[in-house]
Amino acid sequence: MSDLRDVCRSYKGLPHQDQALLYLQDELPQGVWHVFLNQWRKPEPKPQWPLTKDQLGNIMQCSPKYLPDELMDDLADCCETFAINTPIRLAYFLGQVGEESAGLRYPLEIASGEAYEWRSDLGNNHLGDGRKFKGAGFIQMTGRGWATKFSQYLDRQGRHDPRILEEGSKYTGNRYPWLCAGFWWHVNSMNEYCDQRPDVDRVGQRVNGVYPPRGASERRAYTKKAMQVLAA
Repeated sequence: MSDLRDVCRSYKGLPHQDQALLYLQDELPQGVWHVFLNQWRKPEPKPQWPLTKDQLGNIMQCSPKYLPDELMDDLADCCETFAINTPIRLAYFLGQVGEESAGLRYPLEIASGEAYEWRSDLGNNHLGDGRKFKGAGFIQMTGRGWATKFSQYLDRQGRHDPRILEEGSKYTGNRYPWLCAGFWWHVNSMNEYCDQRPDVDRVGQRVNGVYPPRGASERRAYTKKAMQVLAA
């Protein structure tokens, strides 16, 4: 027999459903209704940080005081969502992030993005897309095409955020610096590749697109430090 949980799962905001919920609200005593609301709104527990601020600061050569809880929460969300859940996967991921973001200093590409104007391979098919969708996040996810894929992914997870496409990379890079990097990592099957412990330069080639990758020595150094800290 169906219970209220089944009713909630089928809720789609239709007029007759809203009417039924309002009827239920009117029928329940005031105290019971407030208890129900408090339980309904109770947030899910946040994922556990995959490493400490001290550890991350050690890897990125920055002070832990410059790593706010919100940034660590986004990293935890990223690692849980995209299964960056072993020391070796996390070490390779942080190694690439370290170089791409200059040690977490830049969640947004420094260049203007003008060079990406009308780049159909990036999905930039509107005037101004180059600047609007320049590299976002700690692996610099670039182009309207990637922003659209990321937005659609969040939609499928019930996390609709229209600002990703409305405001572009400046918003995405600051709101989801780790999560959008993890999305790129996931789509490109980087976890499975890194499970084989490949050469760091080859990992960098996949991220940067050329061999040897730009900043190869920095990518190696960040990855080596991450492997030491995480005992990978």
